[in-house]
Parts: sequence; structure tokens; C-alpha cells
Amino acid sequence: MFRVERATSDDFERIYPLLRQGFGSAIPEQIWKRIFVPPWNSPETFCGYSLLENEVVKGYLGLIFSSRVIDERVEKFCNMTSWYVRDDCRSHSLALLLEALKLKDYTFTNFTASPTVATILSRLGFTEFPVHQQVLFPLPHLRGTPRRWGCDFDSQVSTIQLTQTDGIIFADHQGLDCRHVLLKSNDAYCYLVLKETRRKGLPFAKVHYLSHAEHFIAGIESVMVQVCRRLRVLGIMVDERYLKGHKFKTGIRYPHQRRAYFKSSSSALSFNQIDTLYSELVLLHS
Repeated sequence: MFRVERATSDDFERIYPLLRQGFGSAIPEQIWKRIFVPPWNSPETFCGYSLLENEVVKGYLGLIFSSRVIDERVEKFCNMTSWYVRDDCRSHSLALLLEALKLKDYTFTNFTASPTVATILSRLGFTEFPVHQQVLFPLPHLRGTPRRWGCDFDSQVSTIQLTQTDGIIFADHQGLDCRHVLLKSNDAYCYLVLKETRRKGLPFAKVHYLSHAEHFIAGIESVMVQVCRRLRVLGIMVDERYLKGHKFKTGIRYPHQRRAYFKSSSSALSFNQIDTLYSELVLLHS
């Protein structure tokens, strides 16, 4: 009676009522469509798996695919999102995940695991990794200290200034409510992709990608006032795993509010190289 099949963009109208039932109306319909028609070139022609009973959609597991160049090699990622099965079919939920895990040569990620999902992922060989953050606040630049770092924002950022890899990222994330910041000096740069997020109703900018940690560490504090004023936020939130152990003087530690997991077919890939740029946190959430 039940079967699992690949879901494509053509299935959105059938699956959307299920997503609305499972996750409510907080996410608009047009935003949900981003899973089904991602704004970048996907390595796959489908966007997840549906659980069907007599041709009626009873469950869905969304998959967001991407290819990334990391340490001069191509790595393929599959971010899991929006896993929901109706109550009367919950015993078939695992069939969706097991079908997804048959895909070869992918690093699977889950950045929003509930306690129940976390237990399942752990039993299936996923590794939990830390997602603690530092929150950086703007402090006035000290007089007499040389200011050698500047910033370009959004449309001021030119792909001519970026490497080929960063230029692709810049193009892929247009129209997604992302903010683009190019932190630059005479001989170095760090390209940032951020989205506004709120904590206790207050606006912050969450870093989903930074290209060069050493340059971010060297330059961000000297331009924090400028960045926060331009983005209209109180501070910047950045995952500690991007920072190579560095602790900022102007920052405070923000313990993780979610659980993240990965399972990789690449022995060369570490969790420090896994960002949230091509994931549900950018497509669906702030």
C-alpha cells in the first residue's frame, strides 16, 4: 500500500499541503518552493522523497543538493530538511531516510535535528558536531590604531574581486535575502554571506559563509561599527568552528540552540569545513 518515490518540482502542489500541516503557516508558500526549485545548479534533478499511500502524499523528506570546491576538490552535499509524516503513517517514516542514504558520494547534513531525529541519526552512523557561536558587538575603533581594512556591501561587491569559487557563491545567493560583505585590505579579503536573524526580538546578522578565517579574524573588529550600521543589526553571530579557536575581545560565547549532524563518504572532510550556506537555514529560515 505504501511506496517511496523521488519528489521533483512538479510535485510541489501535491506536497505543499502536507508541509503546511506539519510546519504551520509561518513559512510562506513562495519560500517553500525554494526547496523544489533551488536557485543554484543542483547535482540532482529531484528534491527529496515522498511517502505515498494509494497515490496520496502522506510523508516527505526534503533534500537540498549542492557541489562545493573544498581544498581544491569537489565535495557533494545533501542537506536534509522538512521531514514530516502524517500521524497515521508514522511507522513508515524511516523508509524516507533509508532511501536517501542509498545515495552515493554525498556528505549528508542535518542542522535542525529534534531530539527524536537526533537519536535516529546517531543510530545510523551520523556524527554530532558543535555549533556554538560567538556574538561580536561593535565597539568604536581606537584612535591611533591603523585602519587598513574596508568593506563593500551587496551590489558593491564585484565578482572581479572574488575568486571563481566565491564568485559562484555570490551569484547563487542573489534574491535570497542574504547580505554580502567583502572585508578587504590592500593584499587580502574575506567574503561573507550573512542573513538577518533575531534573538529575543533583537536583530543580528548570522554568518553562513566566510571565505578566509584568518582575514576575518584580522579585520572584522576594526570595521564592526560600519558593518552593523549598514546591516542595521546589533552584532554578528559566527560559528566557532569557522574561527580556528580564536576568541574575540568584543565577543561573547553563545551556546548552541540546535543540534547538527553529518555523515560523509569523504574521509578528507571535517566538520570545520561544513557551513550552512547551501542549506535550509538559508533557503527557509533566518
